Amino acid sequence: MRTTDGVTPEIERIRRELEHLIRIKIGIQGGGTDYRGQSVQAEADLFTIARVHEFGAVITAKTTKNLAIPIHRESYDKSPRDFPGLFFIRSEAGYLFGVVEKGRRRKGSEGDNLKFLFLLLPSVTIPERSFIRAGYDSNKNRLAEVVKDQVSEIIFNRKTATRAAEYIGGKAVDFIREFINDASNFKPKGNIQKERHPSWANSPLIVTGRLRNSITWKIEEG
Repeated sequence: MRTTDGVTPEIERIRRELEHLIRIKIGIQGGGTDYRGQSVQAEADLFTIARVHEFGAVITAKTTKNLAIPIHRESYDKSPRDFPGLFFIRSEAGYLFGVVEKGRRRKGSEGDNLKFLFLLLPSVTIPERSFIRAGYDSNKNRLAEVVKDQVSEIIFNRKTATRAAEYIGGKAVDFIREFINDASNFKPKGNIQKERHPSWANSPLIVTGRLRNSITWKIEEG
């Protein structure tokens, strides 16, 4: 009677798949797969935006003495040069502002007649709002369960290590997006940011959705 060994080949398959070295990269990166399963590449400016949010930053004036921070909806995305007649005043607290007159000045209404467009500062500190590292730390137990399930899929349902890694990467992106969506995970925006973007008033990372939607996964084998 001839017998066929069906166990050893299957054990060898499982061993090969489990020994298959795969690295899964999650974040804002040069290329990867997004939450929709589409291949995308982050726009260049998002790398800087993501780095600043993830680690915080101190932005210092380089070519001028001060940074001009827009504090009025009319001055967003503009510079003091865009406003003829703009002049500078210093408040009693010592802050320097770029202002213009609203119109014809009424007697005794000097302060009320000024439109405050810019706050001038030598540097600005942007706080850390980690979303990749913090999103992972917040969901590492959930992600560990996903990995455990995918190992079972490899062993019992003949799933390849590559397909398992793809699934894990997609779930990791989902978890980080969920973390970003929860405003309680971050320090609320300041009043200037709220005025500029009334929607998602306390969620600085998802005002436009560009950052959240550009989080991708990709696998590196070998």
